[in-house]
Amino acid sequence: MQSGTAPGNTGTAPALNTTILPSRQDADADRELVLYDGRNVGGFAEFFSEPFRAGPGEPEKPVISEFSMNARLDLIDNGGATTGNGKINGFSFNFGETSTLPGGTGGALENGVSEGLSIRVLPSSDRVQIVWNGVVLSEAVSQNPNDFAARLENLRVLNMSVTVNDAGFVRVILNEELSPGTRLEFTAQIPPVDGKSGLTFADQADWGFSFAGRTAQNAGEVWIDDIRLSGTMVCFAKGTMITTATGPKAVEDLQPGDLVLTRDHGLQPIRWTGCWHADAAKLAAKPQAQPIVIRQNALGANMPSADLTVSPQHRIMVASAIIERMCNAPEVCVAAKHLLGHPGVETAAAPDGVTYYHFLCDSHEIVLANGAWAESLLIAPEMYQSLPWSSVTRIFQLFPNLKALLDNPQPARPSMTRKQAAKMVERHVHNDKPLVTTALASPKGVRAAG
Repeated sequence: MQSGTAPGNTGTAPALNTTILPSRQDADADRELVLYDGRNVGGFAEFFSEPFRAGPGEPEKPVISEFSMNARLDLIDNGGATTGNGKINGFSFNFGETSTLPGGTGGALENGVSEGLSIRVLPSSDRVQIVWNGVVLSEAVSQNPNDFAARLENLRVLNMSVTVNDAGFVRVILNEELSPGTRLEFTAQIPPVDGKSGLTFADQADWGFSFAGRTAQNAGEVWIDDIRLSGTMVCFAKGTMITTATGPKAVEDLQPGDLVLTRDHGLQPIRWTGCWHADAAKLAAKPQAQPIVIRQNALGANMPSADLTVSPQHRIMVASAIIERMCNAPEVCVAAKHLLGHPGVETAAAPDGVTYYHFLCDSHEIVLANGAWAESLLIAPEMYQSLPWSSVTRIFQLFPNLKALLDNPQPARPSMTRKQAAKMVERHVHNDKPLVTTALASPKGVRAAG
């Protein structure tokens, strides 16, 4: 985490930008960050959290194609203020060029960055807006005295969720924690450029995540707690046995140069390995990282041969006559989390946290993990959410030619959507059929890499 300074503030009235910590890490104490303190004061805090951070000394930040942010905000009404009505003017959540926040004395920080994405919450004008490069894409404006926008000045504990998918679709959800049912949800589409999401196409070299806002003359305050950024993780858990040229080997012991058995191309060398650890607190903050366990024989006979624990987004190969009829392909991959509901597939308890490992081959491969077929690391835009920035940058430093695959990923198998996977699981359970037919379980031939 890092704090910013407050543009437009005088030395006698600085905004208080302190370290942002989840409340569960500080005995549930609130008020980790104040945006406004006193009259006519504005401030901002810029923050970064893995996987949205470049490592020290690294030459560039990778492009973020999608993200999710959740925060809890305490809106303090200083009703006894001698100036103004004691309420806030407004605030903004931003992903963009922080230097483009409004500056100067009394800068309207609630309007957010002029380069990038801003979500403006504006009690003073009874509206909430989604803004891209300074242009309002969508807004919710008060239509009557009882709707959400009209009540912004009276909110006290606001839960805010902002998600942007890889197509540039933005969804904003606001709800008042103290008043169940007080909720606002609206959406917008970031304009595409050359067929790509405008977010992915943008030059993000100096972008950051920030909250910004001011009190104007009203002396209101906003304190922010429990900021969370999340992405997807595609990795094997520690202890997974990967089939290699010398037999099964624990994933944490794999090294570049080791030959792993692949379904399509025989023995292939590992080019890069990486890992990251999620402790219990991190898993609680990122439930989408909670591991999935696939029990022994859950996919078919001896598949896996022992319980297999992977990250939720890790894709597992399945192959059956049902799948071929559904997908016009004999073999497809499906995210482990989308197999939940099939007997023997469940969320794993991880009271001590989990260590995830990933490895890269020359191409996306299907490898044997505890006797089941699962994917290796895929070079695709999604890897920016799968790995810490330091890992992504290191991969492209070592193998610059792989960058071309970002625009044209080459997955080893087609992937099922969540809805397709749900239907696939339902049909296999109903017909009491394995997800991997024994006849399709063996590799297509073992040959050393040339």
